[in-house]
Amino acid sequence: MQFLRVGGRITALRQRLTDRIQMPERFKGTFVEKWVLYWNGLVRDYTEVAVGVVRESYTKPKKALLYGSGVLFIYQASLKNPDEEAFMTLLRSATNRMITVPVELQNPVSVDYLLTLERAINQRKLRLLSLGICTILWVDLYDEDDCTYPAICEYTKVGVFNFHERIIDVGFWNQYWRLNSKMRNYDVNYL
Repeated sequence: MQFLRVGGRITALRQRLTDRIQMPERFKGTFVEKWVLYWNGLVRDYTEVAVGVVRESYTKPKKALLYGSGVLFIYQASLKNPDEEAFMTLLRSATNRMITVPVELQNPVSVDYLLTLERAINQRKLRLLSLGICTILWVDLYDEDDCTYPAICEYTKVGVFNFHERIIDVGFWNQYWRLNSKMRNYDVNYL
């Protein structure tokens, strides 16, 4: 319970600093004084919030542990969010593994999925949408450099309500999970 007295220490330190540092007379009534008052108020508010969070974590440790774990999980997920380079590396590795298997022994589901991805890349229709903690891989209707009317008209683009139909893969924690699951049994003789 030693940490609970930190709030009083912080308040006393802030009061001593405001007593020691005085605003010069030439800045009184100007925007500089308003700016200093704004930042003083902002620092005061955030220190009160920080002290309140620490006090509440002592009274409700399970809730604090749950929130802390959630924040740490989201932070780690955002650090390990895969990008386009990670996808291309995983796709090349999957394609190289598939090439080593004779054509008659390849799993048709894996082959079709890899062909779909390769066609989307070759036609320049593959798009990535990073959401911070995960990445959505989807296929657009048109090439990214297509300048025809249907490609640039807002009414012929992929809408919000049918966007889920265009999703091919979801990347999370340095993996693209559908690619990973489709390549799990890429050989017919996997047993």
